[in-house]
Amino acid sequence: MVSEVRKAKLNYVFDTYFDINQDGSIEQNDFELAIENIAKCRGYTKGGPRYKDTSDSFLKIWDNLRSKADTNKDNKVSREEWIALWSGAENEEWKKLYRDFMFRLQDANADGTIDSEEFVIVTSTFGVPAAEAKKSFLTISKNQTQDITPAVYEQLWREFFSSDDANALGNSIFGKNTF
Repeated sequence: MVSEVRKAKLNYVFDTYFDINQDGSIEQNDFELAIENIAKCRGYTKGGPRYKDTSDSFLKIWDNLRSKADTNKDNKVSREEWIALWSGAENEEWKKLYRDFMFRLQDANADGTIDSEEFVIVTSTFGVPAAEAKKSFLTISKNQTQDITPAVYEQLWREFFSSDDANALGNSIFGKNTF
């Protein structure tokens, strides 16, 4: 059973980061739209190596998501299938793939840390207001006294997806501060 706090967080990620066309389900088209948005914000040229890497990574995440969550095999992931994906300890491979991709996506200069500007650019690409994203970054970075390294990001990620605490630090990892 997923708590109401966790369900609110999962619905936020579903609506903001996955159901890009807002039709109520996650499909390959949503990933293709996200690729275009990320490429535009990062200045990637269609067909270029960074575009191809982003596209390959996004589509790998889609394939893995579909294979793990699409229980009725209709090539869509419904909100219910999405919630079920996160309700248990299974599917850790997909969750890790998505987490690692999100870290690399945000760490645009590949220096091993996510800074405020990198965080705001990516979250804003998905429609999060820049002011809210900046506030979220200050939360997860403890007012910029904590570097967002892969280890820190992993801890924040775990808090976001597994904590029932509405005040957990990791709740801000996707650019929203309250649920």
